[in-house]
Amino acid sequence: MKRGLFTILFLSLMLFTSTAQERDLYIEIISKKDTLAKDEIFTVVASIMNVTQKEQRICSWSCSYDENWQLKDSSEKFQLYRPNCEKNIVSCVTLQPFQRCEKELYLQVGSMAKKGKASFRLGFIPCVSREECFETAKENQKIFWSQEVTVKIK
Repeated sequence: MKRGLFTILFLSLMLFTSTAQERDLYIEIISKKDTLAKDEIFTVVASIMNVTQKEQRICSWSCSYDENWQLKDSSEKFQLYRPNCEKNIVSCVTLQPFQRCEKELYLQVGSMAKKGKASFRLGFIPCVSREECFETAKENQKIFWSQEVTVKIK
């Protein structure tokens, strides 16, 4: 009985590890502006790169940024901004090894942000299929974090 339980646990761990390794991504964020005002909406370019030796399929929502992106430790300074959108669809792309794709995202400087330098990081939560994007549970999904981006708030 113990051996069977151990085998199931071991195989589950191996499957989880294999799945996580197949989805390794590198996220780079570039702000189009260095100096921002309070409440200003600004654009960043998110570059998503496949850093594995295997092709990877990633999917994301066209307008519901908060389904695939999250800010780290900066909620009083920045928020994800959701622009008007005629149709919110799931788009998928297959990235070859070391290939990257880019997506423009909109953020807004918070009204409580203080003058001076402020930093943020964005985390990408990919889906691997359209069906997975429709599932709402995110507890076990891996988040791929970007580098820290620093801007000046005037």
